[in-house]
Amino acid sequence: MNSLSIKPKENTINVNNNNDEVNTQLNKNNNNNNISVNTNRNKVLNFRIEKPIIKIDKILKKDSTMDNIEINENKENIENNMNLTSRERPKCRLDKYSNLNENDKILVVKTHRKFKKIKKNFFDITKIPDNVQIPKEYLNKIYLNLLKEEDAGITPKAKYNYMKEQKEVNQQMRSILIDWLIDVHFKFGFTDETLFMTVSIIDRYLSVNQISRMKLQLLGITALLIACKHEEIDLPKIDDFTYITDNAYVKDEVIHMENEVLKVLNFSLLYPSPIKFYEYLSVNFGFDKKMHLMGKYLMESFLVDLKYIKYKPSIISSACIYIVMKFFKKKNYQESYNNKFYSLITDENAKYSEHDVKDCAKDICLFVDNISKTKFLSCQKKYAKPELEKVSILIMNN
Repeated sequence: MNSLSIKPKENTINVNNNNDEVNTQLNKNNNNNNISVNTNRNKVLNFRIEKPIIKIDKILKKDSTMDNIEINENKENIENNMNLTSRERPKCRLDKYSNLNENDKILVVKTHRKFKKIKKNFFDITKIPDNVQIPKEYLNKIYLNLLKEEDAGITPKAKYNYMKEQKEVNQQMRSILIDWLIDVHFKFGFTDETLFMTVSIIDRYLSVNQISRMKLQLLGITALLIACKHEEIDLPKIDDFTYITDNAYVKDEVIHMENEVLKVLNFSLLYPSPIKFYEYLSVNFGFDKKMHLMGKYLMESFLVDLKYIKYKPSIISSACIYIVMKFFKKKNYQESYNNKFYSLITDENAKYSEHDVKDCAKDICLFVDNISKTKFLSCQKKYAKPELEKVSILIMNN
């Protein structure tokens, strides 16, 4: 027998449970009044639980249709988001137009504060040769992301006329530094991306900070060191970088300059370089080894010229494609600008056309044609080697 006793100040109630019947006994004493109640516990519990169950059932019946609608909507949203990459999942209003199919790609174009949809096929996958290292099914999405990143840009940006603000450094000194770095880059055997990131770091830093003539070479090797840390697998030691300067600087100076450069650039180093655009475009137009190397020679040579900062990376890559196709007398050379691979526009004032590509091509050709008259011959000597198909000599002879 179980008992539950509640004792108030004067009265006490004892509840005793029996399986068959309910007995109530009241016993009064002179000092205290004791009340004992025996109940059937099962009947009490059943009675108290029945009504809440009925109310819950009514609520569930009323809201079941609404819940089903919300569940179906959530399922549709989840299924739609699963088909998108992490960069394409809903974050802003642009995501309404970011449903990318395998064949038709959508460019978001902002004109007069309105969004339009333009369907584009960047690359014809059927014409791309079979190569395990070429992700054919992802080429369109990769190129679209490069265009978006280029349009977003990085801060601080390189300014075309930043040399006017420099007191001790001029355009000639920059060209000498970049030409020397091209030679150092080739002798170390670094990747192409390392060279373009190095030049980007130098131009961005000089666009914000003034530097003395004595520290310009220090900035060059420091920018190369930072780029190597980001791109290279086998990283040289700092002593190797000081050695190539004939020990003009010590290790502590390089470390101090590295900290200063990274702070000025807000640790933002990634950007879509021209070589990255060029790799995908050369695959699309079916370039062979010689054509591919010629485009790289034009692009690397143009790094020495300050006009390199004037054009966006996608424009430079399209211009090199255009020059190479014209040089090898390809009949479809107009496709390099008619397809408008560089036409992702989110700024009303930044509209590109074939004239932008041709203007950039003219500046590249003008610099390369006169490169033998200058002292900046590192890139020409580099691409005159047999392993690089002697493309610089081929251009000189024609």
